[in-house]
Amino acid sequence: MSTPNERKNQLVWEQLELKAYKQALQLCNRRIKKGEKSEMLLTLKAFVLTHIATPATTDEATQIARSLSDRTPPTQSVDVLRLLSRVWSNLGPSQADEVTKLWERAVKSQPQNEDLAREWFWGTVRTLDWRGAQKAAMNLQKSYTKRREYWFWAVVSSLLLHNSLPVDSPERKLFGTLAYRMIDKARNDTPADTTVTPARAIQTSQEVSLLLELLSYVSPGDANKEALDVLNSKNLGVDSTIGGGDWWGLARKRLDLLESAGDWRSLFETCKTLLPKPQNAAETNGNGETMKDDEKKSDEKPEAVQGRGDDWRVWDGFVLAAGKLYDDGDKAVAKESLEKILKHRKALPTGSSRHGDLALVKFSSLFHDKNDGPEGTPTLLEAVEDYFVNTGNKSCCFEDIQVYLEMLEGSEKKDFLKYVEGKVEKLPEESEKQKIDKIASTINYQKFIYLLTISPLSKAIATTTKTITSFITDTLRVYVSALSLGSSLLVTDNQYGDDAALLSVMGLVRLYTLTPSNQAPLYQSIQILESLLQKSKHNYQALLLLVRIYLLIGAIGSALDIYPRLNIKQIQNDTLSHFMLTRISALLPNDARTASFLSDAGGIYESSRTQTPNMLQLAFERGGYSQMMGFLEFSERVAGSVCRSMYEVEIRRLARLSPGYPDSGTVTEVGHKGTVWDNRDFSVVVDCELSSIASFEKSFRPGPTPAENWVRAFVAAEEVIQFMTAYVAAGKEANGTAIGSGEKPKPRDNLAGTLAMALEVRDRAGEFTEAEKAYLLLIGAIAELGAAATRKDSETVSKALEEVTSDLFPKTLDPTTTETPAWGLLHKLWMGKDAAIVSEGLVAF
Repeated sequence: MSTPNERKNQLVWEQLELKAYKQALQLCNRRIKKGEKSEMLLTLKAFVLTHIATPATTDEATQIARSLSDRTPPTQSVDVLRLLSRVWSNLGPSQADEVTKLWERAVKSQPQNEDLAREWFWGTVRTLDWRGAQKAAMNLQKSYTKRREYWFWAVVSSLLLHNSLPVDSPERKLFGTLAYRMIDKARNDTPADTTVTPARAIQTSQEVSLLLELLSYVSPGDANKEALDVLNSKNLGVDSTIGGGDWWGLARKRLDLLESAGDWRSLFETCKTLLPKPQNAAETNGNGETMKDDEKKSDEKPEAVQGRGDDWRVWDGFVLAAGKLYDDGDKAVAKESLEKILKHRKALPTGSSRHGDLALVKFSSLFHDKNDGPEGTPTLLEAVEDYFVNTGNKSCCFEDIQVYLEMLEGSEKKDFLKYVEGKVEKLPEESEKQKIDKIASTINYQKFIYLLTISPLSKAIATTTKTITSFITDTLRVYVSALSLGSSLLVTDNQYGDDAALLSVMGLVRLYTLTPSNQAPLYQSIQILESLLQKSKHNYQALLLLVRIYLLIGAIGSALDIYPRLNIKQIQNDTLSHFMLTRISALLPNDARTASFLSDAGGIYESSRTQTPNMLQLAFERGGYSQMMGFLEFSERVAGSVCRSMYEVEIRRLARLSPGYPDSGTVTEVGHKGTVWDNRDFSVVVDCELSSIASFEKSFRPGPTPAENWVRAFVAAEEVIQFMTAYVAAGKEANGTAIGSGEKPKPRDNLAGTLAMALEVRDRAGEFTEAEKAYLLLIGAIAELGAAATRKDSETVSKALEEVTSDLFPKTLDPTTTETPAWGLLHKLWMGKDAAIVSEGLVAF
C-alpha cells in the first residue's frame, strides 16, 4: 500500500499531467510550510519549477537541485536520483554534466551496489546521454568483471559517443580509438576452437555484427579489408560456429564488401561456392533453410532441389562478377558461369525458384550491346522470351524483366510483344487454374504494352489518343472477363483481374496529363476504381489512386472518406500519409476529420521520441548490439522528417482558418541537428513507366511537391505570425486593455531574408504553388515591418505597410481562371483567406 506522502506526491503528478503547474507548485509549498522537507518533495518542487520556466523559477529550481546534488552523504533513493536527473535535463544542455556528477557520487558512495550502477547506465540511455552512458558502462565493466555484457556495453556506448561528437572534435577520435581497442581485444581473445571461450571474447553473431559495424566508423586502416578478414576467419567468419547464428546476414555482408571493393575474382568464387549443386544439394525451402520432411514434395526429383545459396543476392553477385571478369579478359569465367546457370535451370523442376531464369536474363544483358559473349549465350530477346514462358503467370514477371526490356532495340521490342501475344493466345483454358493463369499472363502482356508503347507517348495527337483508348478498352475487357473467376475468393482477397483495371486507369490518367483541360478521364477513372473496390474492398493500389484523383478534382471530402481505408499506422504516417495530408489545411480546413487525421499522423513523432530509448535499453539487455545504429538512425530520420514540419504548419494554419482547433504551440526546429530527412514513399503507387521519364505517380500530383525549402519557408512564416501574436499579447492585460511599454518579444533575425531566399532558390522554388508564393511575399513584407517596428524605424514601417496593403495582399486574392483545376481553386481561396486573417492582425499590431 502507498504511504501518505506518496499519495500527496500523486496529487502533484496529477496536476502536472493537466499542465496546471502553478497548482502543483502550491501543493508542494503548502507541505514545505508545514515542515515537510523530504528529498523527494524538494526534488518534485524543483521539477515543477522547471515547467513554469520563468527566470525566477529557473533560478530557484537550480538552487534546489544544486543543494540536493551536493549533499553529503549523497542521496540513497533511486527515485530521487531519477527525478533529480530529469530536473537537471530540463534546466538545459549547459547542465548536462550535473547528471553524470550526481550519479557518480551516488555510485561511489555505494561501490557494491550493482543495481544502482546499472540504474545510472539505464538513466543515461533513456536520455540518450552517451557521454554519461560511456562513463556508467566503463564503471560497470571495471567494477563487475565477471559480467561479460558490461564489456560490450562499454564498447557500444563509446562508439555512440564517438558518433555523437562533431567530426572535428579531438574527443571523437579518442573515444573511437577506445571502442576499437576494446572490440579488437575481444576479437583477439576469441580462440579458433570456440568450445571454451574467455568471458570477454566474442561469443555471438550479434557481437560479430557489432565488430563489423564498428570497423566502418573507427577502423584505423582499411575498414573493408579488415571486415573481410573477420568474415573469412575461422573463429568469427561466415562459416564459423559463432557466425552461424546469423549465417545469411554475414554471408550477404561479405558479398556486399567484395562488390564495393571491386574484388571480382573473390566475389565470383564466393558466390560459386554458395550456389546450389543440383547433384548433391540439400533440399531447402527457398530461403536457404533445410526443408522439414513434411515440407518436401514427393513428386520432385531428389537431385533437382534448391541449395543454401539459391538466393538472388548470390546469383546477382555471381553474374555481375562474371561479366566484370569477362571485360577484364577472363573469357573462361563467363563460360563457366553460363554453364552453371544452364545446368541449374535444367535440373530444377517447373515451379521452382526463378533465380536461375532471371540470372540467365541478366547474363545475356551483359553482352547485349557488345554482340559478344561465350558460345551458347542467348540473345537478350531470347532470354526475356524464355523468362516469360516460365514466369509469365506470376505477378513478379513484369517487375523482374522491366529494366531488360528497355535495353532492347525498337524492332526487338515489337518482336517481343508479338511473341508474348502469340504465347498468351495459345494458353489453355480448360480448368479454372488455367483460366486464372491466362488472366495473369494477359495482364503481364498488357503491362509490357504500356511500358513499350504507351509510356513513350508524349504528344496529344489523334493517333496517341486512339492508341491509348484501345489500350484502355483491352484492359477493361480483361478485367471484366476475370470477374467470374473470383466468385469463391475471400472478402479480403483481390480479384484476379484487378491489375488490368488499374492499367486502364493508368491509361485514362495518361489521357488527362496530355490534355489537362479535359477532366473527363479522371471521372471515368473514379467510376472504374469505385467499381473495383466493390469487389476488392482492400485493394491498396486502387485506394491510393482514388484518394489522389478525388484530390485532383477537388472532391476533398470524398478523398477523406477513402483515406481511413488505407489503414495507415505507426511509421506509415511519416511515409504514406502525405498522399492525403499535403496542403490539406488549405483544401478542406472546415472538416473535423482534417484536424483528426493531422493529429493522428503527428503522433508518430512523439511516439518515436519516447520509444527509441526503450528499444535501445531492450537491445542492450538482449545483446542486440547490431540493431542499435538502426534504432538511432530511424529515430533521427523521424525527428528530422520533412513531414513532421509540414504537419505542424498545417495544424497551425488550420487553427487560424477554423477557430476552435488548438495550434501546435511554439514553432519547432526544422529537421534534426540541421538535417532534414524526406522519408516519404512515392514508389508505393503502381508504375509501368519507362525509367527515362517521370514515374506514373509524379505525372498527376496535385500541385508542386513540398520539400525542405517549402518547410523552411513556411516555418519562418509561422514564426512571423507567432511573433505578431505574442507582440500584441505582451501589450495587453488579461482584460484586453493596453498596458505600458514593457519588454516585448522580438522577431528572430532575418526572417524576411529566409522567406526571400526560399523563393529565389531556382532548383527549389518549384516547391510552391502560385498562391503560396504570393502568401510568402506578403509574410516577408510583414516580417520586415515587424523588425522595423521593434527598432522604431518609422520610415521602413510606413514603406512596408504601404507595400502590404496596396500590392502584396491584393495579389493573394487575384481571380482564378476557369482553366484552374478544382483543387487549385480551393487551394487559392483558402490561402487567400489565411492571408486576410494574417493581414487583419496588422491592425492590432
